[in-house]
Amino acid sequence: MRNMFLLAAAWVVCAFMSMPAQAQDEYPRHEIAVSYGAMPNSIWIDVFSKIGGGIFGESTKNDHYVGPLSVEYFYHTSPLVGVGAVAVFANNNEDAFRNEQIKNHRLRSYYTLMPSVKFNWLRKDIWGLYSKVAAGASIARFSDQAYNENGKLTGEKNITNDVFFNFQASLIGVEVGNQQVRGFAELGIGEQGIALGGVRFKF
Repeated sequence: MRNMFLLAAAWVVCAFMSMPAQAQDEYPRHEIAVSYGAMPNSIWIDVFSKIGGGIFGESTKNDHYVGPLSVEYFYHTSPLVGVGAVAVFANNNEDAFRNEQIKNHRLRSYYTLMPSVKFNWLRKDIWGLYSKVAAGASIARFSDQAYNENGKLTGEKNITNDVFFNFQASLIGVEVGNQQVRGFAELGIGEQGIALGGVRFKF
């Protein structure tokens, strides 16, 4: 499933990069961005799950988070509005304990694809301000692997999948650079995180 997600994201990037560039006297129509964020919606799901488990005497250790890592594409129908899509990957792995005894190793992976709209409120030669909204779906893959009485992982894995609605609302974004390459940072809420930063390529 992870390979399918990565192939889909790569296909979107390659397809739009193959489109012909616009004339030099026009604004860039296409943009591709990669970013890394903090505290996406999917991590909050894990946080609330841990709170619920704690009520029943469960705890976790060795937590390790990756993501949210995002790839996004926009096509600008006008200098103000861009339409496109955002692909996001995030995961968390941890060891679960009950009454101080290790029980399971957990891996939670989230693959998200969301249609998106970007609004460029201010466009300057070397910087700009914008907002962005996106809504779509996430595929969650949950894998639990049991520990035996000696604290060693067994070969038994319980794997489940789920699909749920997800979104991103970046209230304010700032980008700095030239007409082709810009670094950017955003503040908002959603699967890309409450804060994220990356680099954007325009052509």
